[in-house]
Amino acid sequence: MIFLIIAIITATLAGRVREQVRLGAQRIRATRRLYEFTRKLSSQATLDDVAEAAASEINTSLARPAVVLLDQAGELVLRAAWPPVEELDTAAMTAARWAFTHDEPAGADTATLPTVPWYFLPLRSARDRVGVAGIARATEADSFDSEALALLETLAEQTAAALERASLAREIVAARSSVETERVRNTLLASVSHDFRTPLSSILGSATSLLDYGDKLAPEAQKELLGQIKHEAEGLDEMVRNLLSITRVDAGALELRKDWIDLHEIVDRVVSRARRRHGAAASIEVGLPAELPLIRADPTLVEQAMANIVANAISHTPAGTRVTIGAEIAPTLLRLTVTDDGPGIAPELVPRLFEKFSRARDSEQVEGAGLGLAIAKGIMGAHGGSIAAESPIAQGRGTRIVLAFPREEAPA
Repeated sequence: MIFLIIAIITATLAGRVREQVRLGAQRIRATRRLYEFTRKLSSQATLDDVAEAAASEINTSLARPAVVLLDQAGELVLRAAWPPVEELDTAAMTAARWAFTHDEPAGADTATLPTVPWYFLPLRSARDRVGVAGIARATEADSFDSEALALLETLAEQTAAALERASLAREIVAARSSVETERVRNTLLASVSHDFRTPLSSILGSATSLLDYGDKLAPEAQKELLGQIKHEAEGLDEMVRNLLSITRVDAGALELRKDWIDLHEIVDRVVSRARRRHGAAASIEVGLPAELPLIRADPTLVEQAMANIVANAISHTPAGTRVTIGAEIAPTLLRLTVTDDGPGIAPELVPRLFEKFSRARDSEQVEGAGLGLAIAKGIMGAHGGSIAAESPIAQGRGTRIVLAFPREEAPA
């Protein structure tokens, strides 16, 4: 009898230990799955990604169909379902809305709409409710046990926290975008008002002088005033074209009309225009190799990029600075270089040289809106090329801008 009693006690204790071990292993697995679920949610950046991950995990953990509905402008919208479904029926949506509105579970095994085969649980964040999560019954006689509902509540809490984090991240991005847009708008308005005022005043003054004193002025003086009007009008035209170009670059709307082009011709046109525009200040030397391979690019855009770089080199360096245009030929690239022997650029400004409205702080002339190099970067990027700046070049002076064009096989 003693042995029998000991055997029964030992068997009972062993059974309890086995059950405790089983429950412990089950809790460890549940904790690990919850940890992995939380880590998976933390890597999701958008509301839809979080909802998809949550629906998939709820379905896997509870072995039941799962849905996640989120609040969108005061209306619940189905954002994720596993297995995938297009929409819920009217009764299920009614139960989901009730759960969301009253912040209580609704549907199957509840006091509210118990005939609906779905159990909906509100998703509560620290700030407010963000939606509902739901699981479906397999059959009408099927019911949800307390362990399944507790696990669903835990998963719902993690999902709500992840949704709030994604929503806050989206709001932060929107706020930053709004601040940046406002900054760019204010900078653009200030730049345009400054850069347009001087040439417009010059044009207005010259035109007024011609109208009021035209018959009393010598022909040379009239010609000089007309030339000044033409010069300033060309500058305004260039600024307007740059503003339109940067808008297309930002919108990704640059239309490339590629053709096989000879860079000799492009450079010749750019140099001629720069000499007309800047007169004696344009000390430009061209040192291109005689045999340059053709490149496939949009000639108008490439000319605009080159013109902006050359104009930038002339306008932001002291008088007498020499600008040299050269080229380097590599097996897969053709590098076009614009080098000046001016004072160079401060090292801290070089990384920001191709940003919009970027200007050298020690520039003696602040003509232009600071868009030329940003436009050149956008044009090179649209062609699959690149643009880079080097400064200083030698003895602590000089700046070099390098445009790298990809080479293609020209037709025979």
